Formats: sequence, C-alpha cells, structure tokens
Amino acid sequence: MIDASIQAVPGLFISFVVIAAILAIPTGLIARVREKPVTVPVLLSICIAGILAVTLLPTGGGPVGGGAECDLSSPFPQMFTSSSALLNVALFIPAPFFAGLVFRRHLTAVAVAAVGSGLIELIQAEGAMGRSCSATDLAANTTGALLGAAAATVWLWRTGQGIWRGKRDALWGVTFAVTGSAALIGVFHSSITPYIPLTERPGFEADQRAIEGADTWITDAANYVFGEGTRVEQTEVSKRSGLVSAKTNRGEISGWWPAKKLEEAAFTDNKAEVGSLDQHQAQQVSTRFVEHWFPTEVHGAKLTVHVSGSGNTAVYAFIYRRYSDGVMMPMRLNVMVTSGGRILNFTARAVKDPKLPVSTVSKDKASKLAHTYTGHTVQGAVLIAQKVKGYGWRPVWIMGVESGDVFIDAVTGQQIPQGNVAPY
Repeated sequence: MIDASIQAVPGLFISFVVIAAILAIPTGLIARVREKPVTVPVLLSICIAGILAVTLLPTGGGPVGGGAECDLSSPFPQMFTSSSALLNVALFIPAPFFAGLVFRRHLTAVAVAAVGSGLIELIQAEGAMGRSCSATDLAANTTGALLGAAAATVWLWRTGQGIWRGKRDALWGVTFAVTGSAALIGVFHSSITPYIPLTERPGFEADQRAIEGADTWITDAANYVFGEGTRVEQTEVSKRSGLVSAKTNRGEISGWWPAKKLEEAAFTDNKAEVGSLDQHQAQQVSTRFVEHWFPTEVHGAKLTVHVSGSGNTAVYAFIYRRYSDGVMMPMRLNVMVTSGGRILNFTARAVKDPKLPVSTVSKDKASKLAHTYTGHTVQGAVLIAQKVKGYGWRPVWIMGVESGDVFIDAVTGQQIPQGNVAPY
C-alpha cells in the first residue's frame, strides 16, 4: 500500500522531506531556545508533514464524482476491511501520540486531528487534486487520532509523567471540536454535493435492468456499421455517464445509453478499398446511415462534401451542420464513405439546438474587436452556439488570429476568456 501511494503521488517523498524540514527545523530551534526537549516536538512536526504530504498533494487519480462531491455514505464496515482506510488509521496515530507527550492535552489533540481531517476532506472535495472526499476517510482518521491519544495516555501513565491536564484540556477540546465541526458542517452543506454510491441510489435495480440492454444495442449498431460477420470482442458500459463502447474484430464503436445515440466509430483498417461509387452514390450511403441513426439531428442540416483521393480509391467526407439565424448549432455529424461503399468512420455530437439571445455583433465588427484585443489581423471567423461559463449558451464569434483563437460574444462584443469556453 505504501509503494502504491508513493507511485500515485508524484514527488511524494521529496515533498515530504521539504515540508518536514520547513516544520521541524523551526520547531527544534524554538524548543532549544526555550530549553525544552527537542526530539518529541521534532517528531510531531515530521508526523504532521507526513499527513500533509500524503493527503494534500495532487495525484493522478480522479474524484468520487464530478465537481465538489463527497461520499457521505456509512463508513462501516469498509473502514475495518479496506486497506486504504486502515492506512488512514495508521497515518493519524503518530501525530496525536507525540502531541499528547508534548502538550499533555489528549482531548484537544484528538479534536484538532478530527477537525483537521474534516478540513482535509473539504479541500480534497473542492480542489482539482484528483482525490476523493469520503466519510470513511474522516472516520478512519479520527479513529487513528483516538488510538494515538490513548497510546500517549498509557505511555505517560507507565512512565510516571502524569496523564492529563484535566478540565482545561476538556474545555479546549470540546470547544474546538464543537465550533470546528459546526463550521465544517456549514461549509459542506452549502458547497458540497453528497455523493450517493450507485448501488444506493433510488431506482438502481431498474437502471441495472435497463442498462443490460446496452450490450445488445451497441452490438446491433456495430453490425450495422461494420457489416455482417462483425464479432464483438469486448463491451464496456459506464453506469455513471451512460457511455457504451465496443471493440470488434473490425473496429471500435461507442454511443450513449439509454438515449441510444451513437457517438463515433472507426474501422481498424482505415485504408480506402477499390470501388466504383461516385460522389452521388457515396452520398446515398451516408444519407441512409444518418437518417437511420440521426433522423432528428440531420433534419434541416446543411451538407458539405470534401473529397480526398481520386478515382476508384476516393474517400468522401460528408459534413452535416445546422444553422439558425446564421449561427452554427452545436450539433456535429461527420461521415466518411469510401468509393467501395464502406463507412470508414463517423463522429457525432447529438445536441439539441439551444435557445440563444439575438446576435448584434457583425463579422466585420467582431474582426475589428479581435484586432483591438490582440493587435493581430483576423484570418478567419465563424459564428457558433457556444457554452460559456456562467452564462450558458451564447452566440460566439471564433476569430482566428496569429496568436490563436479569440472568442467574441456576439451579443455584447466582449472578449470571452478561453478558459470560460466549453471544449468545442
């Protein structure tokens, strides 16, 4: 488990050493100046550095869900059976142990560790760190803190150094635990979405029965696209997103379930075979395909054709786009057909036309604005429906300049930061 953690967190050991040095060196110097024992406070600092390094450094993993989510399901019984949870217990034992030896306030040490653990889980939920927030981790961390404080109590009793600073420790510990917990609960309630495991969600069994049809659907689609004799070798269904994918002996295909909307497919053999179809005949192949799988999306769409190659090995790219008041809608559909009548590949984005505010910025005005914003001459422009962070769907001019694309709101004329524009 330790080896796996080191591999999952890039630079874990180096980061731990740096944090430990930052905390331990001043702690040791202060203890020496105050003529206090140095070893135990330094060990406490090192333990705190270990907790910070292991819990707060970004990893290559992913969160429990999308956005600021936290798995608040019961931590039992997995807290006693999960190797990850047991590692968390072990991680939080040393710091409260050494804190008890230094300050002789065991309840306060446990309260600080528990509230600190809650803060760590909050940071993991809110931050784009590749980490997951869960009640199991919080329970495991608190359990480790209790064990560490208990061990410190036993150690002090066995060595005759005294056990507890009584009422003051209880007052500080309870006060900190109550106020810290209340603050954390308030933040969690206002900004964190409770993640409910799939198996505990309402209607899970019905969803399971429904999703069983996904394999049959994607298999039928694969046979339609790749032809008779296609063998499906592997299928994957994401129960969270609904994305269904299949690997076959001829290529790969994917789509969305239960919407039954294909997303893309491609032959492994992407070379055009010899055939006799001209552009008109190849277009008939594409038309039959899109009207079968995308009847709503292709309705009213404008068709553009690009031809690569020539003669009996030509490949025809049929590009379907829909426009409304001059604005390109988010629907995307591209189909490539060989002169042999084979659909070489296709990509689709089955998005309904959004409602947009009326565009007031012309192409010429957008070009001048882009030049004003960047100092570069515009080399190309397209007006599309684009999802903008904080505003929803907007008509947006994408202006190509030497330094890259510039996004201009076609209603206000304001430049839109690239980070606020959803992927095209």
